Amino acid sequence: MKTQQQPHPFRGSTLFWTALLALPITFTMPESALGQQVNEQELQRILETRQIALDALNNRDFTSIEPYLHPAFTITTVDNQVFHTVSEFEAYWNEQFDGPIERLTMSLEGETIRTFLSPEIEVASGEALSTFYFRDGNEETMPLRWTAVLQKVQNTWTIQSLHFSANLLDNPVLNYTEKRGNLMAVGTSVAGVLVGSLLMFLLRRYMR
Repeated sequence: MKTQQQPHPFRGSTLFWTALLALPITFTMPESALGQQVNEQELQRILETRQIALDALNNRDFTSIEPYLHPAFTITTVDNQVFHTVSEFEAYWNEQFDGPIERLTMSLEGETIRTFLSPEIEVASGEALSTFYFRDGNEETMPLRWTAVLQKVQNTWTIQSLHFSANLLDNPVLNYTEKRGNLMAVGTSVAGVLVGSLLMFLLRRYMR
């Protein structure tokens, strides 16, 4: 009579931990490795969509990006606002230039991390750098992180969602305002001293 072979007590746990340890590798594989899951032509189409979106932000030309937005797209900005239509986001973006900001540009930094959930859905993330050009000639930069979901719709890679994040404690607009506030405070102090000196001079002449 053959005895039934018992499963190795550590085999299941070994497989579990192996799979668990493989997860970080899956989600941090570089662009070149993950790009092998789709052909080069599809990857180029993804890059074209990304470049068109970047140009639309830098040139404030949002009509060019409309064909590359998913019908149910979502854009979440660094100040926690959410937009679902191009017109709403365009109005929001143009409002940024009503104050001291004259121009704003964004460039992508470092390597893009890509994960293909399917041949038609890609999740990408990376870093970016925003440069703020103020009307008085000053410039400030702000590092950003972004996450995007792209979905292929009718042979076009469209942006389904786009999310930006930043360190709000290191905000160039607030830094600029604070610097301007300090300058105004110094100017006010100097003006106060001058006015006070003038009043004392007039009072002394009047009292004589």
